[in-house]
Amino acid sequence: METKKKSLIPRGALLKAWFIWETFPQTCYNYERMMGQVCAHMFSAIIGFLYRDNPSKRKEVMKREIEFFNVHIEFGACILGMAIALEEQKALGEDIPGEFITNLKTSLMGPLAGMGDTIWQGVVIPILLAVCIDLTRSGSGNVWGAVIYAVVIVAAAYALSYWNFMFGYKAGSEAIMDFLEKGILNKLIKGASIMGCMVMGGLIVNYVNATCGLKIVSSTSTYNVQESFLDAVCPSILPLGVTLLVFYLLNKRRWSSIKVIGLIILIGIVGGATGILTY
Repeated sequence: METKKKSLIPRGALLKAWFIWETFPQTCYNYERMMGQVCAHMFSAIIGFLYRDNPSKRKEVMKREIEFFNVHIEFGACILGMAIALEEQKALGEDIPGEFITNLKTSLMGPLAGMGDTIWQGVVIPILLAVCIDLTRSGSGNVWGAVIYAVVIVAAAYALSYWNFMFGYKAGSEAIMDFLEKGILNKLIKGASIMGCMVMGGLIVNYVNATCGLKIVSSTSTYNVQESFLDAVCPSILPLGVTLLVFYLLNKRRWSSIKVIGLIILIGIVGGATGILTY
C-alpha cells in the first residue's frame, strides 16, 4: 500500500512563492548573484513552515538559496519547484546534503536558460509580435494589436511559469523519495556536482575576460606571450586564474564583494597602463 507523502508547505504558501518568482525575478538583479536574491525572496514565503522554531536552520536555507542563480524565468521555474521540494524533504529529516540542492540548481540553470531563450525569445515573442504589429498597422489608430500582445504574452508567461513550477515541485518531491528508497542519491549528488562544475567552467570561459598583452620582440620575430605560451599551456588560463583568485578572496579571506571589485578595477588599470593586460 502506497503511503501518502508528507507535506509541510500549504498550497497558499506555495502559490505565493511561485507568484514572487514570476513577478519579481529581476527587481534586485545584480552581477554578483543575478537572480539569487529573488530565490531567497521566494523562500521567505515558505521558510517559516519548514523550520518554524529553528532560526539557525532558516538562516542556513536562506544563505544557500541566495547564492548565484540565473535562468530563463518561465522555463526555469521548475528548478525552483524542485528546490522547494528538496528543502521540504530535508526539513522532514531526509538525508539530503545542502550541496546537492545547490549543484542541482547550478547544473540545470544553463540548459533551461538556453532552451527558454531560444524558444521564448527566439520563436514565441517574434511570431506574436509579427501578428500583433500587422494587426495594428491594418487600420488607422488601431491599438488592439498592442493590447492583444500585452495580454497574451503576460498570460502565457504566468501560465507556463505556474505549470513548470508545480511540475518541478511535484516531480522533485516524488523523485527524491524514489531515489532515497532505491539508494541512488549518492550517484545523483556526484553527477550533479560534475555537471555543476562543467556549467561554471562554461560561464568562466564566456563571461570572464583576461588577456596578456606582453610581446617579446626580436630582430627576426615577435613572441606573443598570450598566443604562444599561455594558450598553448592551457586556453583561458588567465580567466580561470582570475576566477580562482576571486573565489579565494571571497571564501577564504572573507573579503566583501566591494573590495574584490575594487581590486579587479585596480588590476585592470595597472595592467592596461603597463601593457601587461590588453583586450
